[in-house]
Amino acid sequence: ICFGLSFCFELKKNLSEYQIFVGNPRELIPSERFVYYELITPLFTDYALKHRLINIPNGNKIDYKEKETFDFPKGSMIIKTFYYPYDFNNIKEGIDLVETRLLVYETSGWKAYPYIWNEDDTEAVLSVAGGIRSVTWKDGRGTQTIDYIVPNMNQCKGCHVKDGNFLPIGPTARQLNKDFEYIDGTSNQLSKWQDLGLLKNLPDSDAIPKIADWDNPSSGSLDQRARAWLDINCAHCHNVD
Repeated sequence: ICFGLSFCFELKKNLSEYQIFVGNPRELIPSERFVYYELITPLFTDYALKHRLINIPNGNKIDYKEKETFDFPKGSMIIKTFYYPYDFNNIKEGIDLVETRLLVYETSGWKAYPYIWNEDDTEAVLSVAGGIRSVTWKDGRGTQTIDYIVPNMNQCKGCHVKDGNFLPIGPTARQLNKDFEYIDGTSNQLSKWQDLGLLKNLPDSDAIPKIADWDNPSSGSLDQRARAWLDINCAHCHNVD
């Protein structure tokens, strides 16, 4: 599937064929084509941590939106990798990769492709039917074990469809309006995207909304933090529409 002259997408069986990560996948080091980002209050998914990347076709830009999900150009990719530390009290002990989801903006709209990592975390394989992975970790309550469910392609639509259209959920101005420590210094994520030529129509910083961090009392009142949690976890289905 080609988008102009700048980007062609070919669905691969193995995640490694996209060359998203460099070196050991467990180190989650992205290649130069992909830009890392974080959300202020992320969606809860069975205690999993998430690593997020975007890739925008050369010469194209994301269109800033004040309230709605950003308007991405055709050919954009959003990559989200779900993983568990062996020990939540000491993440440096290592992590277990579970799944990587690709959201690809194709000519017919956004499509979701789930990839499940093998036991050695050396490769993730496309699984349109989803799957189940047994996951074990340690935390303050002791050792936890669950059957982690990877949704199939149709189940992804259960959360991502709005007004009949498949859309990303997290990339909004209020969620991305935070500082991040990049290799070349600390910068606001949205300002960084603009500097990289990925984002257009970014307003002055005081005009950009910002959501509270549900887990940080200094980021807002209890009411604001509760609403932040509901916004990302519930409002994509439960809203005025």
